[in-house]
Amino acid sequence: MPDPLTDPVDIRRYSNALRRQAEGRMAAVTQQLVDGQIDLPKWVDEMKAELRRGNYEQLVTGKGGDRSQIDRKEYLQLGPELKRQYAYLNRFAADIEARAADGKSLDFAVERAKLYARSTQAMMWRAAIPVKLPQVPRDGQTRCRTNCRCRLDYKYERDSDGAITAVLVWWKLNPAEHCEDCLALAREWNPKRFPIDLAEAAPIEQAVQLLVLAEGWDADAPTLRAMWGIPESQPATCNTCYK
Repeated sequence: MPDPLTDPVDIRRYSNALRRQAEGRMAAVTQQLVDGQIDLPKWVDEMKAELRRGNYEQLVTGKGGDRSQIDRKEYLQLGPELKRQYAYLNRFAADIEARAADGKSLDFAVERAKLYARSTQAMMWRAAIPVKLPQVPRDGQTRCRTNCRCRLDYKYERDSDGAITAVLVWWKLNPAEHCEDCLALAREWNPKRFPIDLAEAAPIEQAVQLLVLAEGWDADAPTLRAMWGIPESQPATCNTCYK
């Protein structure tokens, strides 16, 4: 990760670079599956590891690469997001298994695997925009799904005393063909106002549970320590994970 980034354009460029790297890794591990070098359970484990890595990298990138700017609730966004992406991955694995059983080619899987790398970029937008949004580019909610080419811009709305009261968000269309959903969002979010007091994250206990369940980890798992840099002597509980 480079020095902290402050320019939104630089953040997007770095996010795109990370996404392309993730696409390459996921395509490579899927090609190993297609070539018979690894079995399906091993492929699922490798893809989950890439989803963890990709979402974490994009979360940090959304904060300009500065981990000190990420609070506990923001880290815990990873739980629900990984749970959602693992559900799609399990369906993907079922499709691969069914095609293999029918003797069909698995070549389709390499390009499809890249879509999972693109989905991690939604986490960058969630981290970069300082308010909880109902949807962001590449989160799969638009008809173009993870192929979305849009971006978000924002600015703060302040009261007469200078206190922030809301975030104004623009859904921007980059040069590309766009689906009807994105065209509609660009018209509606021009800008769309999101009051700060509505930007409440899920309770920490619930988010911790989702993260642990999504990973099959226990609360003191080495993977949690490695992801968040927790010393071995320090318990990985929700009260200490993010210090």
